[in-house]
Amino acid sequence: MQAGTGPDGLWSLIASRARVASDADVALVVLPTSDPNWLTNVAVVGEQADTLLGQRLPLKGSIAGLAMITGETQRWNDWANYANLYPPARSWVAPFGPGMSVPIVDPDGARLGALHVGKRRGRPNFDDLDVAMLSSFASQAVLAKQREEHRAQAEELRLLEERDRIARDMHDHVLQELFAAGIGLQSIAAAADAEPGAQLRRRLLETVAKLDDVIGQIRATIFGLQPSPVPYQQFGDGVRQRVLDVVRDATSSLGYAPSIHFNGPIELVGDAVAADLLAVVREALSNAARHADATEVSVELTVKGTGLTVRVSDNGRGVGGTTRRSGLRNLRVRAERHHGTFTVDSPGEGTVLTWNVPLPPDRAGIPVQSQFPEMQRDL
Repeated sequence: MQAGTGPDGLWSLIASRARVASDADVALVVLPTSDPNWLTNVAVVGEQADTLLGQRLPLKGSIAGLAMITGETQRWNDWANYANLYPPARSWVAPFGPGMSVPIVDPDGARLGALHVGKRRGRPNFDDLDVAMLSSFASQAVLAKQREEHRAQAEELRLLEERDRIARDMHDHVLQELFAAGIGLQSIAAAADAEPGAQLRRRLLETVAKLDDVIGQIRATIFGLQPSPVPYQQFGDGVRQRVLDVVRDATSSLGYAPSIHFNGPIELVGDAVAADLLAVVREALSNAARHADATEVSVELTVKGTGLTVRVSDNGRGVGGTTRRSGLRNLRVRAERHHGTFTVDSPGEGTVLTWNVPLPPDRAGIPVQSQFPEMQRDL
């Protein structure tokens, strides 16, 4: 017994399952081609698979076409001599006797194609129960096909969202590092006449090393287009240290060390939120370095109840009409992705950025029931 696979893996699976369910020797799925007057065998499983796969049939003048046009099951005792058979197909199905064809109909009533099954000559004919079974199977096959299409659409949407994430990461991470490297080079140039050669060489090598890191980040961001799923504990207890690393990295561009405060069980922040948390802190500190002209910056992270709050404040000149706006939009998008909020308080002197997101119930450090008092009373 041979098995053929058509261009669509799911249709091949459907043909395979239909053959087993109907105790047939061959099963095939027939669908329309780009020419509405012609059909083709897109999936064949069983005997004669290599011969039948890919064969074209007219919509008018074939068993599959008749099933599609009338919406009715076709059944026969001798496939090769069935009156509605497309004449060239007689040699294709010569080994088969009993057979049946049911239309493949979607929930809206559109006829998508036909599902054929056949038995070798000499085997028992298909009865009414077989017809009912195959019709039901065809209906379930349509639903399975639609689910696959929905999954494909969801995957396409995920890729689009991933590309959007990459664009934000390029802005929030890579560009900030390049900016810091540029500031460092300007500082080196300004000190060229005053500092010894060895010290200048050391600072240049440090800046080159930073640029190498940026190149690595660009590569990682590009290759991150299709990230594999990761467990919650990717960041785990390291969230606190990762935030400290981001704050330390911002020291060179600010010209001083920001203050940092942690309140509550920061280690409960899961990886999905932590990825955006780090980007938010990095973007806020970069904005302060580039635009605020501040002498003090404070970062405060608080996990309390079911939420995480990030507050970054400075004593600079405020947001005003600066180019901080695009970066702030990114922070708002990152909050909304987690059903959270982002606010900017800039009365004139100084700015306070507040990024607030809920934590999933299993990461919030409280019993799930306590979030639903009415349920807790019932329990």
